[in-house]
Amino acid sequence: MKTKPPQKKISIFYFLILLVITSVILVVYINNIITVNNLLSSNNDLRDQIRMHQQENDLLRADIEKMSSFDRINSLASEKFGLSYRQDATENNSVILKASQTK
Repeated sequence: MKTKPPQKKISIFYFLILLVITSVILVVYINNIITVNNLLSSNNDLRDQIRMHQQENDLLRADIEKMSSFDRINSLASEKFGLSYRQDATENNSVILKASQTK
């Protein structure tokens, strides 16, 4: 007669150790997933803020260009200070104003 080799039984202690190790690995893995999702969310929020600031900067640049146009400056200079533009006066590229003229 052939006898079966004795089967090794898994002890409860080893089973509990395996269960604890598996649980720790799962907790670390799930924590990693949650952390990555939070970082992605904050990253998207920051990208939205950057996009909004870039749009605001573009609008401000457009306002600067509009306000620094020659026609606007010329009209303000003539209305407020009584200055006028003469084509032949800009050859030396310097304009001198006295302090009494700016008030």
